[in-house]
Amino acid sequence: MTMKYSRFLLLFVLPIVVIGAVLTLPRLNKRELLGLVLLPVAAVIWTTPWDNYLVASGVWRYDPSKVWNVILGYVPLEEYMFFVLQSLGVGFITVLLLRWLDRK
Repeated sequence: MTMKYSRFLLLFVLPIVVIGAVLTLPRLNKRELLGLVLLPVAAVIWTTPWDNYLVASGVWRYDPSKVWNVILGYVPLEEYMFFVLQSLGVGFITVLLLRWLDRK
C-alpha cells in the first residue's frame, strides 16, 4: 500500500506537533517562542536549496500521484510542510526535555 505525502504528514508528523503544542504553549516563555519560530525558518532556509538541487538533478523525485502538485521550485508543498512540521515537533520535544532537565 502506498500513501500520499499529505497523509503521512497527517498521521505521523502532525500528531507530535499538536501534542507538543498542547503541552508547551500554555507556559511558553519568550525565549522558547523565539526558538520555535527560528527553528522552522532555519530548516526551510537550510534545506530548500539542496532539496531543490537534488530533485532538479534527478537524485530523487516525487511521484505526482502522491503529492498535491503544488510545486515550489522543484519540490512539492508537502516537503516544505515537512520541513516546518518536523522542526516544530523537534522544537516542542526539546522545550519539554529542557524543562524536565531544569527540574532536576
